Amino acid sequence: MNKLHIAGLLAFLMSFGAFAQYDGAPMEKTAEAKKAKPAVRTNKYPHSDNDWENFDVLHINRLPSAATFLPYSSKEKAIKNDKNASEYYMPLNGSWKFKFVERSDKRPMDFYKTDYDVSGWNDIKVPSNWELEGYGYPFYVGAGYGIKVNPPLIDVENSPVGSYRRTFTVPANWKGQQIILHFGGVASAFYVWVNGKMVGYSQDSKTPSEFDITDYVKPGENQIAVQVFKFSDGYYLEDQDYWRFAGIQRDVYAYARPKVYVRDFEVVTDLDDDYKDADFNLYLELGSSDQTKKIKGAVVEVALMDKTGKTVYSERKKVNGSTVQFSKHIVSPLLWSAETPNLYKLLISLNSGGKSQYICSNIGFRESEIKHAQLLVNGKPVYIKGVNRHEHDPRTGHVVDEASMIRDLKLMKENNINSVRTSHYPNDPRWYELCDIYGMYVVDEANIESHGMGYKPDRCLANQPEWQKAFIDRTERMFERDKNHPCVIIWSLGNETGSGCNFQATYDWIHANDKSRRPVHSEDAGNELPYTDIYCPMYKKLDVLLHHSIYMPKKPLILCEYAHAMGNSEGNLQDYWDVIEKYPSLQGGHIWDWVDQGLYAETADGTPYWAYGGDLAPEGTPSSANFCMNGLVTADRTLKPHIHEVKKVYQNVAFKLLDYHEGLVELKNKYFFTNLDDFDFSWRVEGNGDILAEGKFDNVEIAPQEKGVVKASFPQINPEPGVEYFINFYAAKKVDDGLLKAGTLLASEQVALPFYKAVERNVSKGNVSESETDGMVVFSNGEVSVGFDKKTGSLCSFKNNGTEMIKEGLRPNFWRPVTDNDMGNGMNKTLRAWREAGRDAKLVSFEKNNLNNDGYEIVSRYQLPESVDNSEFTVRYLFTPEKDLYVNCTFVPANDTLPLMPRFGVSLTLNRQYDEMEWLGRGPHENYIDRNTSSFVGHFKGSVADQYFAYDRPQENGNKTDVRWMSLTDKNGNGIMAIGEPLFSSSAYLFPTEDLDEPGLRKSQRHTSDIKPKDMVTWNIDLKQMGVGGDTSWGAFPHEPYLIPARKMDFTFRLCPAKANGVEGNKRYLSVK
Repeated sequence: MNKLHIAGLLAFLMSFGAFAQYDGAPMEKTAEAKKAKPAVRTNKYPHSDNDWENFDVLHINRLPSAATFLPYSSKEKAIKNDKNASEYYMPLNGSWKFKFVERSDKRPMDFYKTDYDVSGWNDIKVPSNWELEGYGYPFYVGAGYGIKVNPPLIDVENSPVGSYRRTFTVPANWKGQQIILHFGGVASAFYVWVNGKMVGYSQDSKTPSEFDITDYVKPGENQIAVQVFKFSDGYYLEDQDYWRFAGIQRDVYAYARPKVYVRDFEVVTDLDDDYKDADFNLYLELGSSDQTKKIKGAVVEVALMDKTGKTVYSERKKVNGSTVQFSKHIVSPLLWSAETPNLYKLLISLNSGGKSQYICSNIGFRESEIKHAQLLVNGKPVYIKGVNRHEHDPRTGHVVDEASMIRDLKLMKENNINSVRTSHYPNDPRWYELCDIYGMYVVDEANIESHGMGYKPDRCLANQPEWQKAFIDRTERMFERDKNHPCVIIWSLGNETGSGCNFQATYDWIHANDKSRRPVHSEDAGNELPYTDIYCPMYKKLDVLLHHSIYMPKKPLILCEYAHAMGNSEGNLQDYWDVIEKYPSLQGGHIWDWVDQGLYAETADGTPYWAYGGDLAPEGTPSSANFCMNGLVTADRTLKPHIHEVKKVYQNVAFKLLDYHEGLVELKNKYFFTNLDDFDFSWRVEGNGDILAEGKFDNVEIAPQEKGVVKASFPQINPEPGVEYFINFYAAKKVDDGLLKAGTLLASEQVALPFYKAVERNVSKGNVSESETDGMVVFSNGEVSVGFDKKTGSLCSFKNNGTEMIKEGLRPNFWRPVTDNDMGNGMNKTLRAWREAGRDAKLVSFEKNNLNNDGYEIVSRYQLPESVDNSEFTVRYLFTPEKDLYVNCTFVPANDTLPLMPRFGVSLTLNRQYDEMEWLGRGPHENYIDRNTSSFVGHFKGSVADQYFAYDRPQENGNKTDVRWMSLTDKNGNGIMAIGEPLFSSSAYLFPTEDLDEPGLRKSQRHTSDIKPKDMVTWNIDLKQMGVGGDTSWGAFPHEPYLIPARKMDFTFRLCPAKANGVEGNKRYLSVK
């Protein structure tokens, strides 16, 4: 970035340094705002003669909106629908000349003239966001605009403008045709000139603008000039929770069409009461380049073809006028749903004046409606197992290509996600085409959010009549573009804008114009206001869901946002779905959100990291920090650990073991349109994580929403001492299906078998010797010795055959590196007393007792600091002749008013070579007590480094719950092992725990690049740590069962040298008959 640019902006930014910062969380709507009747504002807004500061000027010469389609010269080309193969299509993406200025009053005023020399200008890619091409800077705010707020005006001090120029040549075969210039999306307002003449103006960053340039072009080379304003009056309706980018950010192209052409069409598939047959209706509108003459003698032919190419309906009509309708009763069409995305091809042929054009579009037979307080798709009360999705690429920002879209859809399908809310704007048109093809429900959301204006009736833009024209314009453009997509099952009026007359107007507009009668969704309407068909709140607690369900609901409840996935999150998700699946009017929701909005960046030494708010802009720029990093996947689509829990909770097959000996298993098909014969079902019996037997269920056929019992021959188990037995069930795709390959695992379950037989330990008799130095007491039984620091009472040495394993002694540990959720609920402040309580513990007494042949007992009693009222912590060690060191930790609170504990356990630092982990417990991925249904008990191994997940802002990670034993060894298998008595929770890192923690009370700009491996291995051994939560990241604690009250508690584990294959005797085999 130009340093002079930064310096100038810094001076300006300092002038409004008191700008109220906001972290992006939904604003709490005040009681006054909730209760007050919407008031019509009478005072007028300031006026400007600039189009980009005038809410009455939304566009100049922009053509009316229409569905997305392109004409072709033949049926064959139309059916292939490859626009690059159309002789009527000319892409204008690529390199354009570009000039950037930081203030609108410095923009070039006559650059559009044909004799203006732009040879000295730089080149820029189109589409792109200019901030990622080196012009200006990107900044992120969750809400609040990030500029001086004075709608509809834009302060000239912060009014960047980008000016673009390029040339193009009109093909000779376009002569005599109408030529249209198409902009897919420009942020946030722009003018366009052709050959030095102004063509038009438009705004709305996320819907297309088209202009008729027939009278502006000439044979041969032509010039296009575009001037883009980053901020405009339209920007006041685009206060979404994302990076504030500008530029021509979607495709630009020109296309030609005959003088009489298909201007628009709308497809309606009305299913009968049995949802079996359908009435197909096509409403076709023709247009003419000669507006003075009525269209006469045109012939329109329609053909509807199934996936095999067979024509199921065709008809030809002569048209005199601009509209024509085709209707046909279709018997038993294959219906479209996210599970079964059956598509038909609609081929429209138009012949007029000897000129023919062909248009082909995918259509689906699908009905979406509300009945009996339920959302029905094709008559079925489907569950919305969804995510919110921003369009984001870590290198190109809001410019997302088809490969990225397909990757998103593939990952979503693999993780049982069936719905996307296009938060908070219409997405690229190709996204909808892909959702049609591969099967994904879409809640299509208008590009309307004025979060930063607040919710008060006299201020929120939803209630100001002056803005109604803009509200309707944005809603109309979304609807007209996307109306024919079967994937769109719900229209959303916008997001976090407040309530009022403008949303009532847009609600009425959609219902007056959508012949398919799809439901309309408005988060701002709550449950009582009339302009929503669905109660779609965000981040409501379980009691709200329960209250809605049991008091005669009139609408379905579908959470528009829930399960905030910021940082290490997604706890409690199973709790939500236990309630959702219990009550008919609860139908799921959309997790916030799909992908981290991180931008690729590097430190000075070349270390890559994900940049977030505050990283790439001058100091003092408004920022909501890492509130944009809320994804189930990282910016480059790496899976985060918590997506495994989403996959498990969202899965559509339930397994229930009825009788092991008889081999009976109940399967519940939670799909609504899919028979379970689409899947291969298998089972596996494990003993202490080792596979002992496996097989398949044959000929499984269970209809949607039905249960069935299947039978297999499970092996007889003769329990071996100390072996836990589990049976795992799996459902995988039988054949390739769209983006899902054969063998893709989509459902699983683990059931503990009741065949445990306790181990009778052989107690060895022997001698344990004691030796003492000035600072340490050492106990040895030959190969193994343990040492204790006299001053601290801690275990500070553990040697096997003379090799030391411990680098830093064992100490109490009550703190975890705070997660984003912890910071949001204030745990870093309210529970901070525990942060240093372990390190500041003072040794009160140190005792050693000779138990003769049973070894030695060592008791270290501590007084915790005054911050936790001098509570007591005691560690009892028992070193036995069997080379085991038993460790019992007991906490005794000083009173019953202590704050909750983030964790209860101990920490031990090992020497660096012990960096290989193996464990019997839940895994293989990170898991917590409120997020471990997807983590089966098993026998896992890997490096310590691999257990660490690099969250964009360092925080707690890598934990494993229900651990039976865990070993940390060197590459040769030598090391130390902890064995639970019976279970513990554990994690290990190649750096101090403190490196992951936030040092202060407020978030600092910390990144993955700040975490460096060091000469150590940190090992946390806990009874448990509190859940990670996930209801919100700005106040909600984990649910009550996953908290740790500071009451008397203890736990025990034992340390011993690592053994091959884990605990001695772990690797056993079944007697299988």
